[in-house]
Amino acid sequence: MNMKQRFQRLSLRQKIVASFISIALVAVLSMNYISHFYYSRATQQDFYNIADTTTVSLNHQLEIYIQQIARSTYAMNAGVLQYSSILRQENASLIQDWLRGDATMSQENRYMIREVLNKYIAFNYPEIENIYLMSQDRRVLQASGSFTDTGLARLLWYQRPLNKNMEIFPTFYEDHRTIPLIAVAIPIFDVKDTSLSGRLVLHMKLTEIKNMIGNMRIGDTGYILMVSPDGRIVYHPDEDMLASPIEETELSWLTLSKPNSLQTWQGNQYLVSYSISELTGWKTIALVPLGEMATGLQIAQISAVVVMVFLILLIMISVPFAANRITRPMIELKRAMEKLQTGDLTVRAPVTPGSDEIQLLSLSFNRMAGRLSELVNTVYKMELKEAQTQLLQKEATIHALQNQINPHLLYNTLDIIKSIAYLEGVPKIEKMAENLASFYRFTAKLEQSEISLAEELDQLKRYLEIIHIRFTRHFESNVYVDDKYKHARIIKLSIQPIVENAVKYAVEPCNGKAAVMVSAYPEGNDLIIEIADNGKGIDAMILQNLKERLMMITKQLNHGVKASDSLGLTNVHSRLVLYYGQNYGVDIHSFPNQGTVVSVRIPFIRKDNIS
Repeated sequence: MNMKQRFQRLSLRQKIVASFISIALVAVLSMNYISHFYYSRATQQDFYNIADTTTVSLNHQLEIYIQQIARSTYAMNAGVLQYSSILRQENASLIQDWLRGDATMSQENRYMIREVLNKYIAFNYPEIENIYLMSQDRRVLQASGSFTDTGLARLLWYQRPLNKNMEIFPTFYEDHRTIPLIAVAIPIFDVKDTSLSGRLVLHMKLTEIKNMIGNMRIGDTGYILMVSPDGRIVYHPDEDMLASPIEETELSWLTLSKPNSLQTWQGNQYLVSYSISELTGWKTIALVPLGEMATGLQIAQISAVVVMVFLILLIMISVPFAANRITRPMIELKRAMEKLQTGDLTVRAPVTPGSDEIQLLSLSFNRMAGRLSELVNTVYKMELKEAQTQLLQKEATIHALQNQINPHLLYNTLDIIKSIAYLEGVPKIEKMAENLASFYRFTAKLEQSEISLAEELDQLKRYLEIIHIRFTRHFESNVYVDDKYKHARIIKLSIQPIVENAVKYAVEPCNGKAAVMVSAYPEGNDLIIEIADNGKGIDAMILQNLKERLMMITKQLNHGVKASDSLGLTNVHSRLVLYYGQNYGVDIHSFPNQGTVVSVRIPFIRKDNIS
């Protein structure tokens, strides 16, 4: 049994309770989800704003720091300063001379250049580990220490050609050293013709970068790192990761395709934001677990859960109580209707003060029950009319069979019910009463036995309207009879009883989920009218017995036909055989689990119709 069927089997009170609770739960859960969604988005956006400000500021500080170092070397590179007694004024341009490749430069002058470079380190920036001069012809002069050709060849700045712009090379390690360094390559121009003559390379420790980043923290475990354009780690709190490709570290899961993103690693979510330095090209990345930035979100979630549980408890307690108060008058009205159905016309529904639909329905029910009691008493007091007794045998038999489906005077009662339904505003009862009254008024006209097919079909449609009111949702009916056949004459009430049989044995067992179709077609001088349904069909034994009864009625034509107890097929067949002869009447075919087809054969061309 699916959910829809289970819901339909619930009582009205249970349906109201289930509906209210379901709607309330959906509303509470939706509110909780929406608040969590937007609070989470706001938390992420706050982090992105803070991280963007932090990383941009850090990049700006680093750029100013590197540019300041570069500017402090311009005078030394141009040879316009004199450094105490070591370098006289006339020898102040030794750096320019060495870069030009002066072959006469002595070992003493080279020593003086190293002294100049070392004094620059000592007086200005102690974080500078070493300084190198590199000429156009790739000669290198080191401020302190010595180098091997192999070690020099490994340095990235040595591998690159000279550049007119300053270059910053990411973290690396010199030979046999464990101190991570970065390199700043400052171009040197010849003071004579301003041509590019070489570069000054500063090997610098990460001391200043650590100082800058050390003062900036995001969250308890969040941190800032720097990555070069080629994917190498320039700075990280864990020095073991410096100068390593990020793909080869525990940060290989990190995706840097977007400046701001929420990424997941090992079941944990991380907020990632970065900005790129215009000078270095490095990405300064802020990385922090989402949980550290969303402590307020967790509190909000707990609060939402507490509120949700409270609301659910409140709903579970209050909704059944409210539903009971709403449905109690309806339950009492239902009990009164059940008593009325058993024939107790004295029953009345309790009426409580108010003007809602339930109170109005109870008042209407009480008025209807009172009127119905009056009508039933009136009907019982009415005298039944005596049928004509001096008719010919054939006409007497036809009217005797026909009178089985003519409940006398009921249409008068139905007219009264129709008026009451109109006054009480019950359109379905009004329509049903109107159709029934019209139908019984039609059947009560004993003076007319044969009518046109059009009149017969018109009464059939009124009957089908009643069935459609009963089975509103699924019942289907169609009358496919061409207008050129509707002038044919037929015994009154020859089709409706057969359709009523189809409703009783095909539509009702299927709870209205069935169809009845009426069609007509000529066959020689006859007209065949077919009434078909898509019910379960007729049992083979019952079908055989029914056919035998129809055959017996046809054979007993000359001996008179006894009125049948049934109001269906045998009744119609008897009247047709009596009126039109043995070649006419009813035939029936049935197919298991597919349906039944009843054929009515009547004359289509008759002498009295030929003009």
